[in-house]
Amino acid sequence: MPEAAAAAAAAAEAAAAEAAAAQVRLRLDHYEYTHRGGSGHGPKENQDAYFVLRVDEANWAYGVLDGHGGEHGRVASMAASAAMQEHLRAHFWRLRSEPEAVMSEVFEAAHAAIWEAIKAMPDVFERDGMLVMEVEEEDWPLGYDAVDGGSTASVAAIVNGRTLVYAAVGDSAGILAQPGNGEAKVEELVAEHAPVRLDEWVARLHSTGIEVVYDHPDMFEGEDQLLRVFDRDATGAWRLSEEALRRADEMGCGFKTERGDRSAVLMTPEEGRFSQMMLNVTRSLGDFYHGQYGVTWRPEVVTRDLAEELGPGGRAVLCVASDGVWDLWTFEEAMADLLDGSALPAAQPARRKLVIDFMENSRNKGYDAFGDSADNLTGIVVYIET
Repeated sequence: MPEAAAAAAAAAEAAAAEAAAAQVRLRLDHYEYTHRGGSGHGPKENQDAYFVLRVDEANWAYGVLDGHGGEHGRVASMAASAAMQEHLRAHFWRLRSEPEAVMSEVFEAAHAAIWEAIKAMPDVFERDGMLVMEVEEEDWPLGYDAVDGGSTASVAAIVNGRTLVYAAVGDSAGILAQPGNGEAKVEELVAEHAPVRLDEWVARLHSTGIEVVYDHPDMFEGEDQLLRVFDRDATGAWRLSEEALRRADEMGCGFKTERGDRSAVLMTPEEGRFSQMMLNVTRSLGDFYHGQYGVTWRPEVVTRDLAEELGPGGRAVLCVASDGVWDLWTFEEAMADLLDGSALPAAQPARRKLVIDFMENSRNKGYDAFGDSADNLTGIVVYIET
């Protein structure tokens, strides 16, 4: 029957297309950069860490971590990086079937490694389930206070030469860009865990006693100077406060990024068990005192079949970088520069130069704005072709 023959032909065509798609594999070409920021001669320590993990030609992982917390920032990022690599080496094969579970385990292992690494530091000890260090009683009545220290983390894995698994906490970010007809497609894989994220406030933070306020010069000059980011509408639902935003404009609250993101912080309660601490992300590795107020190490995880998305002959660029890079650009500006490299030959000096030039332009831009107080900056750029 003609209908049966047509159906059989269609089925054969679909099977052939599926088989052809299964043969599409991603070719990867990566470049790395890290710098303490500013002129490179200032007092700031580079608290960023990164890793590139090769399992085999079709399976890779790329990680960028941004430590913070004074003397423990680098301890945190380095300990987390080592723990992540160890867990990924042992369990990479499970990413094929359990991507979210494996990435959660990777981040949990990193969180635990930070605890052990900070605990091993001189003068740090554990008391009542918290890492603390001795202080003068006039600084804090207990005679000891909670220890600061943590790290953001963004980890991208390419699995079986096809699938992208990406996980993140904090404000390091992974951006995926594909060339288009006239305009590139640019995508932030997981939205940064900034204090102004309403969903994070509603899900975990609002009932803990923590404050989320806009960061401005007079924020500690009295209760009326605390510009709370969220308030409730007439129905009782949480929302971004228009009044606080208006006052933030009046009081000179700056922008954290070139994309117009307002500078805001999470503050533990002034009357809390330990002295008041501030943090500018809602998810983080370490930061154990903040963890008692809703900040979590658990990552957001996304999975994409890039080989299918790109198709035969497709191209894309993945950039995983710390906020020392991303705060200086719109994502579209940054990725437009990096996409120019997708037309250059892989593993050749011209492509490497393009990446390094972009990172150095970022460093110079930060130096012009902030001098030697400019943030550390670290990035891994992966050119992807099918």
